[in-house]
Amino acid sequence: MSLRLGPIHNWLYNQIKVIEGREEKIVREFTDKYGGGEEIVKPLREKYGQLKGDTPLEELIGDTHIHPWLEGAITTVQSRESALVKELVEEYEDKDLLHKVYFEDGQSLAQSLNKERALQLEEVFKFLKDTLVERMPCDRLSVVEKEDNKIIWRHNNKLHQEFWEEVGVEIDLMHHLYTIWIEGFIKELNPNITYERVFEEEYYIDIFEE
Repeated sequence: MSLRLGPIHNWLYNQIKVIEGREEKIVREFTDKYGGGEEIVKPLREKYGQLKGDTPLEELIGDTHIHPWLEGAITTVQSRESALVKELVEEYEDKDLLHKVYFEDGQSLAQSLNKERALQLEEVFKFLKDTLVERMPCDRLSVVEKEDNKIIWRHNNKLHQEFWEEVGVEIDLMHHLYTIWIEGFIKELNPNITYERVFEEEYYIDIFEE
């Protein structure tokens, strides 16, 4: 391994595993309801790569460079998620079930932090930022602005969208699923925080206010 593993590498790896966990829940819910989720996801995992599971990061990286491996893993997990959503929507036309899974996944991840509810806004946002995968930090595709009782998280349009556009998913659906997930997460930690996503020409912006 060419570079020593540090906290940021494991931080990114844990974010990747969050998406993999959500993927497993999506497949399970659709399989329980329709019986076909496993058949749909199998070729996608063959195309984009298998789940990392509980394999330690050190074993996965081996002697390869850490940063390119992590960049590839982030691309893989987001590409597979977007492709899975596309296939499920085309096969079953059940966006309501997707909404349910995304909301409950955000909610359950917040619950797993074992924190008391009604955390302060900055604490909630830190947990969210630690959990939600973006890209490599050096890509600088997001900027955080803080005001009194408000946090503005500004994202370049290419963040996340490029993976969903590549497989032909409606971008409105991507934004809706992600905002539902974030809403489930923050409401579990502090139901008094308001959240909305707004759009500008080159950015989309998450606004949190207490």
